[in-house]
Amino acid sequence: MARTKLQKILIIGSGPNEIGVDTELETATLQTIQVLHEAGKEVTFVSNNANSVAGDYLDPDHFIISDLDANSLINLLRNNDFDGLIPTLGGTPTFQLLHQLDEAGIFEQLNIRILGVSLKTIANTQNPEALNRILQNIHEPYIPTNILNETNEVLKFVRRIGYPVIVKPVAAISNNNRVRCENEHQLKQILASAFRISTTHQVAVEKSIVGFKEIEMTVIRDNENTRMLICAAEDFNPVGVHAGDSIVFTPTQTLTDQEFQAIRSSALRIAQEFKIRGICHVQFALNQSTGNYYVIRVNPYFDRTTAFAARATGYPVALVCTQISLGKNLRNITIPGLRQHDSLALIEPTLDHIAVRFPTFSFASFANANQELNTRMKSTGAVIAFGRSTEEAILKAIRSVDSTTTSEQAALDESRLNEGQLINVLVHPTAGGVFYLLEAIRRGYQVEELAELTKIDAFYFYKLIHIVQIEKTLRKNLFDASVLRKAKFYGYGDSQIAQLWKSSDEKVRKFREKNQIRPTFKGIEPTAGEFPYNNRSYYTTYETENESQISEKPKVFILGTANNQVGTNAAAEYVTVHMIQTCRDLGFETILINNNPNAISILPRLADKLYIEPLTVENCLNIINSEQPDYVIAQGKWQIVNDLSAAGVKITQLPLSRTSRAENVESNYLVVAEKNGDKQRNLGCFYTAADASLHFPSMASKQIATKLQHITQSEIRKQDEGIYSVMFKQEGSHLIVTGTIPLAVQDIPFMTYALNYDLVADMVKLSLNYSDCESKLKLTSAGTQLKLEHVFPYEQLQIPQPQNAPFSLAIGAKITRTQQ
Repeated sequence: MARTKLQKILIIGSGPNEIGVDTELETATLQTIQVLHEAGKEVTFVSNNANSVAGDYLDPDHFIISDLDANSLINLLRNNDFDGLIPTLGGTPTFQLLHQLDEAGIFEQLNIRILGVSLKTIANTQNPEALNRILQNIHEPYIPTNILNETNEVLKFVRRIGYPVIVKPVAAISNNNRVRCENEHQLKQILASAFRISTTHQVAVEKSIVGFKEIEMTVIRDNENTRMLICAAEDFNPVGVHAGDSIVFTPTQTLTDQEFQAIRSSALRIAQEFKIRGICHVQFALNQSTGNYYVIRVNPYFDRTTAFAARATGYPVALVCTQISLGKNLRNITIPGLRQHDSLALIEPTLDHIAVRFPTFSFASFANANQELNTRMKSTGAVIAFGRSTEEAILKAIRSVDSTTTSEQAALDESRLNEGQLINVLVHPTAGGVFYLLEAIRRGYQVEELAELTKIDAFYFYKLIHIVQIEKTLRKNLFDASVLRKAKFYGYGDSQIAQLWKSSDEKVRKFREKNQIRPTFKGIEPTAGEFPYNNRSYYTTYETENESQISEKPKVFILGTANNQVGTNAAAEYVTVHMIQTCRDLGFETILINNNPNAISILPRLADKLYIEPLTVENCLNIINSEQPDYVIAQGKWQIVNDLSAAGVKITQLPLSRTSRAENVESNYLVVAEKNGDKQRNLGCFYTAADASLHFPSMASKQIATKLQHITQSEIRKQDEGIYSVMFKQEGSHLIVTGTIPLAVQDIPFMTYALNYDLVADMVKLSLNYSDCESKLKLTSAGTQLKLEHVFPYEQLQIPQPQNAPFSLAIGAKITRTQQ
């Protein structure tokens, strides 16, 4: 039965993006809000993430900007009469907050229900000692852990069990990962910070299981104890490399049926024991030599793995879990798109493809960072790729990385490494590791040798050997149609083949077309074609049957932003979502290409059609030739835009700076202004601080504000149509224009919120010549000051942050509100 008294619900957000928090939680939040609204619930969302998209789906009274700390949340809860609270969309920090709120007795005092997970479950899964005690009670194997209070106790314990060990702060005040210690000196250094950030001044210490195979299970349980496995994923790298930095495959590639069934049963049993109502992500370590497994983590909340599970299977995880939290059960929840099936959400996904999540790094921007991978996450984003074989999925993932972030990758030039250097990066996992493995295979390293050096399953080396064999065949057989056909089937891209043939992409493409070697489009859905399904998500492969249906409607093809990087980060995803919404409002069928597994824009309910593919000229042309869109739209000018333009594609570029405001431009004020034909208007004025933070309103004097208005109008007349930032330096009573530039992607979400004006919508309308659809400027509520601050990944990369960090290296942004 559904709950009868549950009307006003609070969702706690995840805060600014950082390493370990892409847009996956925002993606789940957006779906949750939509489901709750459809159920007639009043939803409030609290966050301090300046790039939040979820806030746009709520009116200003229900999007609350607040610091995410215990005191702020207690005040919020006391000043509102919420019936329920959803904590599963904010990650581990939210669970730590709930522990503090529970200790204050706030939930009992105000009679607020925690939805999706109980306070007891939160306490038991977040405390290693409690977790292991429960696992022991249900006879699930675990790694024994000691909770210790002092450095001397830790040193004594570790001297007894031996190195290496894993150390993790208990109830950390911030996102913190398990850290591996190899010796006493390193252990003492880690303990100093671990005790400091533990709210209980305790650390969990356990014997290291580095080298074991890591398996991840995503399961759902409803209110009547029906449990399902949604996704089983296998990490390419063994335990010892953070799962967020590992390549991850689904379905699992190397487990025996006996191992798979044992681990699956364990995950389902754990969801039952902890009385999960909704999502549960369980991580396992498997000893390949014995077949024994250990439970190493239980996450009863949304995270990057649940996001990957939803994208890889097509199963609407957040939609189903939200309805479970409202009291529904799997047997009476409808899955959008599924037709003629009585079981509804009771479908354990079956895949007829292989999906891979591939990490991407930004080390080129942080030269001092240690690129060796360990239990501390270092990747800033990821791509997802689909294929009919392991080889195809791997090669498409590599193409995704090469096509979007070549300059940002950490990989050295592997072909120039001497043998000692190559062995070092094999033994000590480093960002870009698959490129080193391919190089080792080219040099003749044997499977057994590589497996021993890396602790990676031998299966993957046979797949990489096959990739290298195809590479060698391509080198020897230039413009051979049968060789090309096989290479395309296994995932080689035109650009990769052109490089091997010492030719051009265009010549390879023409040769491929001449020999009728063309891709087909396959749907991504949870039943593997067993039941009729209205598909909206596709990937390409080289087979015969094409599952994509082409409509006759006016179309817009939108280039997504691929993986999360420093500079563009979540703000670019915000812009993409608004582009999609505006084009749909204008009556276009929207077609998106994107390959970020955490992206909000790839939700099935946003774009009319989605292609999850590498952002390459080849893939874009394949889709354009098939769909025949009326417009191709991109955010500003970047490499893929240049390449497509060179290939003859007419692209509508939004006048945007892809990263940030000009960093070397001094300014005190920034005026946002629009030119539409012969008309100019100022949309708002911001104060720009020396630390690159933005403030609204600018608090400029009346005299200065008048001067800013007139000078801006004069500057904007000189520009093409669009929306611009006009930057000013104040010297006494004089104002000097220091720059007039397109709006910076990083600033748009904050500016949109501050001005209460959809800047992206106006840019799209201007670019598509819909200037008669000009929006009216609304006044924002007076009496508050808004501030935008950049968030940097220096701490997570363990390098000192410079005094004036370049804001083009920010990974996220924080918004604060204060009374004037």
